[in-house]
Amino acid sequence: MARQELPIPEVSLGYTKDMLERLKWFEDWERDGLPEMLWITRFFFTQGFITGTKQNYARKYNIAIDLLDFDFEVLVDEDPQPPEDGVIVTGMYLEGCRWDNAAYSLIESEPKVLYTKCPVVWFKPCKPEDFAQLQSYEAPIYKTSERKGVLMTTGHSTNFVLGMRVPTNVHPDHWIKRGVAILCALDD
Repeated sequence: MARQELPIPEVSLGYTKDMLERLKWFEDWERDGLPEMLWITRFFFTQGFITGTKQNYARKYNIAIDLLDFDFEVLVDEDPQPPEDGVIVTGMYLEGCRWDNAAYSLIESEPKVLYTKCPVVWFKPCKPEDFAQLQSYEAPIYKTSERKGVLMTTGHSTNFVLGMRVPTNVHPDHWIKRGVAILCALDD
């Protein structure tokens, strides 16, 4: 009996394309060394990557990891230099707003545009008392657009990654009411 090939459902094509891009990215990393900008979306266990970044900083400066958190700096330079500490992250999306480099702030979305590319962000491990003193909105970062997840045995959510402080020229409640979030992947 001849083996019959099963059709690949349309819904899995995006996943397959993403998986192949992810494998290529890790292959390039292995061959060429640590990339200057990291695609946070390429990590299956994003929270592990975030914790590892804090651990590297804690070990380097002999600081208890429990005393550290992340401050965030949106980078307007299109070709940022790798930082001495922390990581530069790319590949995320803003949901419900957009970024304006000139205003250095979140601003309203264009009409009928729900998702926009998130700017490149420097994840800076530091003590909370060293955070930049900017008015900011703490945008939740999710792996997917689904605003729920299951708590894993590690204590992490399967979907929520962390809150990222993003500069804003309006009160943070403005963005809370709009449900603004940052997504690691879109639903396509």
